[in-house]
Amino acid sequence: MEARLFEGNEAHVSTFDFHEHRERAPHLEQAIHRRRLEIAAELVHAATERRLGNLTTRFGRVRVIDLGCGDGGLLQLLKDYDNVDAIGFDFQPSNTAGWAERGVRAYQMDFVNRWNYVPIADVYVMTECLEHLTRPHEIVRQVCNRGAALVASSPWTEHAGSHDECHAWAWDEEGYREMMQSVGFTVLEQMATGMFQVVLCV
Repeated sequence: MEARLFEGNEAHVSTFDFHEHRERAPHLEQAIHRRRLEIAAELVHAATERRLGNLTTRFGRVRVIDLGCGDGGLLQLLKDYDNVDAIGFDFQPSNTAGWAERGVRAYQMDFVNRWNYVPIADVYVMTECLEHLTRPHEIVRQVCNRGAALVASSPWTEHAGSHDECHAWAWDEEGYREMMQSVGFTVLEQMATGMFQVVLCV
């Protein structure tokens, strides 16, 4: 199941105007979110090991880019992996304070509308991001077209009749998998924790 939750050409919840004054959400410190972030970090590590095993990187390090990185919680977890060179992008102003506190590298940018400015990476991450976008299939296709791996997460329990008011899309597990496969990805892992699903695609 896949459900489009907005009318018109653009989802207001995907715009800078919507996010400009939103409060920072420290998901790493929130019990409902921490486990899905830990799983995402584990899948990023699995993707980096796969890349290193295929000799696709130089100097034994894998570039990981966290798109919609929030206040940097996942980036903080990735600091524990020596073979990961991770940076993030997000356009919500309140999240910049988290980047400084966590000691991570991230930049304020609308990566959807400025995709050509997003660096090439071995692994891209979009946790709790795709459901906010107007055209999530397009950004997933762009990642796939770069030949990169993708780690993503979204709620699996939402649908048209019950969803967060900040979300523009909803998927169950089958619908999420179908979206990834429709653009050319193979889903290697799909795990559920609480209300969230986390996938690794190559």
